[in-house]
Amino acid sequence: MMGRKDDYQSRMEFIDLNTFVPSNHILRQINEKIDFSFIYNKMEMYYSKHGRKSLDPVLLFKMLLIGYLYNVDSERELEQEVNLNIAYRWFLGLDLTDPVPDHSTFSQNRRRRFKDSTVFQEIFDHIVKLCMEKGLVTGEVIVTDSTHIKASASKSKVEKVTVEKTPSQYLNTLELEAKKIEKELEEKRKETGTKKRGRKPKGPSTETISVVKTDSDAGVLSRPGKPTGPHYLAHTSIDTKNGIIVDIHPSPGNINDCEPFVERLKVIQDKFELDIKSVGADRGYDTTPIHHGLKTLEITGYISPIKYDNAFDTTSYRDFFYNRETDTYTCPNQKVLTFTHLMSKGEQYYKTYSAKTKDCKVCPFREKCFGKTASRRTISRPIAHELLEENIKRAKTNEYKLVQKLRRVWCEGSFGTMKTKHNLYKTYKRGIEKIHEQCLFSALALNLKRMIKVMN
Repeated sequence: MMGRKDDYQSRMEFIDLNTFVPSNHILRQINEKIDFSFIYNKMEMYYSKHGRKSLDPVLLFKMLLIGYLYNVDSERELEQEVNLNIAYRWFLGLDLTDPVPDHSTFSQNRRRRFKDSTVFQEIFDHIVKLCMEKGLVTGEVIVTDSTHIKASASKSKVEKVTVEKTPSQYLNTLELEAKKIEKELEEKRKETGTKKRGRKPKGPSTETISVVKTDSDAGVLSRPGKPTGPHYLAHTSIDTKNGIIVDIHPSPGNINDCEPFVERLKVIQDKFELDIKSVGADRGYDTTPIHHGLKTLEITGYISPIKYDNAFDTTSYRDFFYNRETDTYTCPNQKVLTFTHLMSKGEQYYKTYSAKTKDCKVCPFREKCFGKTASRRTISRPIAHELLEENIKRAKTNEYKLVQKLRRVWCEGSFGTMKTKHNLYKTYKRGIEKIHEQCLFSALALNLKRMIKVMN
């Protein structure tokens, strides 16, 4: 006999939502492993002690987290999903008859209560510290790379603007090194009575950049093999023990990958008190300022080396021998070129080595070496170039191969996962502060999944 289901669904029932959520459900596992009550202390300062009660800040945070865990990039859609999904309601502590917070609550809190705050960064850092306490993060090897995020801006609304050019942050340590070298050279000149010849001080300079009119914080990405147009970059540092992201820092899409690198490593060191032993990065980070910065932080860099054969006129003095102990060059005619002065070109600093005019005047290789017009041979060598050479030697070791393998696994794997599953492919928001929030939640969602996987 064929049965029929009655349409009657209005009978009264007592339901425990807890029975509907499987024991292996990711939300149940997160709820069991992490006590989110610490959020109340983080957010207390942003709420008044008077007036009517607000929406529970933990519920607000956990609802946003659901959106990133399940790749729901629209807060309107998130409201609908929570309204229909029993597991979401259980995770938020909502009964079936409780109203779901309106999607506008998020934008209003973002625009008013949490504007210019660091609360989401503090929550992200708290989870990283929790991973450290459980031994999931050691800091021994950190790998870094960046990924692009498509900005909510129009390609056609980009204009060229001339602005004052400021030195990149990552050149600070190299600038200090240049001043130190100049001071030592000046003392040497005083001893020998040599005439002073230093680099000319840099005056104000300008550069022409592309400004995105619909989102001025975004930058126009223009790199080989990458999409063009307005984008942001998410500079990400990952601990290689379990793939936990320890830092994610957004920037405009036209910023060089290496610019925030040293600064972010120092932030990680100071914030989490991590003793970082080694870092891995691709060839976009193989510059003298980066290697010098790593040296000041006492970190060994395993960075894919660039071939510098033609980067600074190497071919013209390939037959010259450099003596690191005496800081001199010896030419094929066995004459010595000594360090005479420091010069700057663009954002790089060069040490200039010069031969004696009397030696070059009678040299049989003169015309082939530097031509008829000059009076003597000079060589320009980038400051801290020996650090590049040391990195090339490290690139032949097994340690380098291991670190680079970890970089490919964790960086490229993390970016792919965050873009396809955790709302990092594009953004509907505008402004670096809102993009920072998006990056933090995306990274946090991935961290929680990896944390739960290791702890189970």
